[in-house]
Amino acid sequence: MAIDLNFLARLLPDLLQGALVTVELSVLTMLICLVWGLLVALAHMTRGPLGWLAGAYIQIVRNTPLLIQMYIVYFGFPMAGFAFSGFTSGLLALCLQNGGYVAEIYRGGLQSVSARQYEAGRALGMRRWTLYRVVILPQVIARVVPPLANQAISITKDTAQVAAIAVMDIMKVAQVWVESSANTYDVFFAVALIYLVLTTIISLGARIAERQLAFAS
Repeated sequence: MAIDLNFLARLLPDLLQGALVTVELSVLTMLICLVWGLLVALAHMTRGPLGWLAGAYIQIVRNTPLLIQMYIVYFGFPMAGFAFSGFTSGLLALCLQNGGYVAEIYRGGLQSVSARQYEAGRALGMRRWTLYRVVILPQVIARVVPPLANQAISITKDTAQVAAIAVMDIMKVAQVWVESSANTYDVFFAVALIYLVLTTIISLGARIAERQLAFAS
């Protein structure tokens, strides 16, 4: 099937506007999850109620669909007096779910560090935070870059689900164009190319980060 270049030329500006929303959601989600996921991972590795609570959170958010979580935030929270815009609801749902995945990535990285390094740091009189900041976290960061890059790609693709709550991301823009033009093939061909460009940029950035960290070590 031939691609209608004239149609794509009219479509592209609107898709790029939607892509900006997609990028904004992706970047904010990943930045928040990098911090939130680390806090959850550290909590999960502790004993007692805090560790159990973190573990329960991880299981719940990882084992329920993102779309359901998005609906709960967007339609359910207003019943409790917390009404959010579609963008904020989508961002919150993305952070809640992906925070669980990022927490498990961090936990795997933390557990990959030899116990002897923890013991050596304590034997030298290092405080817990100093030990993590100077010895443990630099090693963990180098090891979790590849899985975090994969997670960033998943986040970018998952943002497409915010179209279900009327956020004008690239997918919602595409749906509007399909309804008005009935040209499904060209619209989603262009959408697929834009997603491919975005995920390729993430992959290249991750490779550069890996090389930089390998060189620094």
